[in-house]
Amino acid sequence: MAQHRAPTRSTISRRRLPAVGAAIGAAIGAAAGAVLAAAPAAVAAPGGSSGQRIGDPADLLRRMRVPRRPSVAGGAVWSAGPTGFAAVPTSSRPHGARGGLGGTVHTVRTADELTAALAAEAPRILLVEGTLTLPFGTMTDIPSRTSVLGVGTGAEIVGGGFRLLEVSDVVIRNLTFRDSFIAGDWDGKSEENDNDGIRVDTSDHVWIDHCEFARLGDGQVDIRKDSTHVTVSWCHLRDHNKTLGVGWTDNVLTTLTIHHVRFSNTHQRNGSIDNVALCHVYNCWLGGSSSYGMASRGASQLLIEHSVFDAVRNPIGASDPGSRVAQNGNLRDGSWGSWEDTGIDDDPADHYEYALDPVDEVRDLLRRHAGPHGDAEKAPRRLHVAQDGSGDMLSVHAAAGAATRSPHPVEVIVHPGTYRETVTIWPGARDLILRGATGDPADVVITYDKPASDWATLTVLAPDVTLADLTLENLYEDADGAGRPAHALRTADDTALLENVRFQGGGHEIADPRT
Repeated sequence: MAQHRAPTRSTISRRRLPAVGAAIGAAIGAAAGAVLAAAPAAVAAPGGSSGQRIGDPADLLRRMRVPRRPSVAGGAVWSAGPTGFAAVPTSSRPHGARGGLGGTVHTVRTADELTAALAAEAPRILLVEGTLTLPFGTMTDIPSRTSVLGVGTGAEIVGGGFRLLEVSDVVIRNLTFRDSFIAGDWDGKSEENDNDGIRVDTSDHVWIDHCEFARLGDGQVDIRKDSTHVTVSWCHLRDHNKTLGVGWTDNVLTTLTIHHVRFSNTHQRNGSIDNVALCHVYNCWLGGSSSYGMASRGASQLLIEHSVFDAVRNPIGASDPGSRVAQNGNLRDGSWGSWEDTGIDDDPADHYEYALDPVDEVRDLLRRHAGPHGDAEKAPRRLHVAQDGSGDMLSVHAAAGAATRSPHPVEVIVHPGTYRETVTIWPGARDLILRGATGDPADVVITYDKPASDWATLTVLAPDVTLADLTLENLYEDADGAGRPAHALRTADDTALLENVRFQGGGHEIADPRT
């Protein structure tokens, strides 16, 4: 029986939990969802300001210490200026999104320095160096005409996120947003949990580029309430329930481009495109999504081009009578469910120029270039999951994602607790071991409450997986009287090895949903 050992602190580079992130629950109470830095009127330049102004985009890339090469069909991977709808000029923004270009430069390493720099005169350029830890669960207000840019490798925002509220012209690049997840709240339903990575409300000309989002509280990127001219590019969204949601409005105004974005081990909103005038998705890769992939909702028009859907349930769908979705050259590999193409009326080529990379090159491109510069996830051979923060992860779902992307087999040790979450062991996680830490299955319960027509609590799509010393539970109650079954475990084949596994409220089905 594997025994718990204190995890080696250097095994997951830049991914350790913040100390405050372990003490979740009532202790964070009023702090969660609060605004850390509601930037006041402009004041004198803060102490971290160099007084220098940068107006040349190429010079700004040099200051960020990111590569100028390679290039893809549409230009440089690290573009000097925005792409997609963020680049489209309007009367108020005749040059598209420029962020703080032309403004003073401020180097920030702490939350206090961030607050001071955001209060400086606009336009402003903030260069983030290293790990910037925010008070847990807080959202920092980013004002108009601002660039927040990571420098080199390892620039990250930990424990909190950014809010863009009724602002214009914001650029956010080369940053990791991580670990505002509240233990036990995988659904993101608790009152104190409104912890997004980036939230954009009623704002325009926003460019989010080369960022990574992992293990956050509620949504990873939310684009809401009539925001327009937004581009999300070259990002990596992973190990999360609700990833990229768009809408929260009855109006059909939003214009959005999503390109070269990787979704890995996600559940829903990949993205959820609700009442969007035009959403253009191209050269994206969804690798493991357990609820649905890209959904057109409300009166949206959604075009998806040259994108890859690996092991995605309901990869492309139109949810409502007025919802429209069109496809061009997408690849479906091991995915199942809806794959719709209704056609749309608009064409992004009427708004901006773009070029498509071949769909068979997308996986390799995004493995190498999605996310911040130099981003390299390194999972150890043994991962500990513990809700008290003593392990590597707070959720089984997050550990399953790390194991799937690992080049070597991983053993996941789950410490005592009740884990309400949906977990999928994706095809890449061959030979994974998922084991309760104490040897008593009553100590570790993985539970959810959906019928088999939706998903099981735990789904195993990889071969030769071992499950040991666990309780798997499905508490779905058949409220409509239809007699629908519920499964605690579904395995794609009979190669899974079960050792001392207990079932409650639902059993084990061997059936591959992909077929």
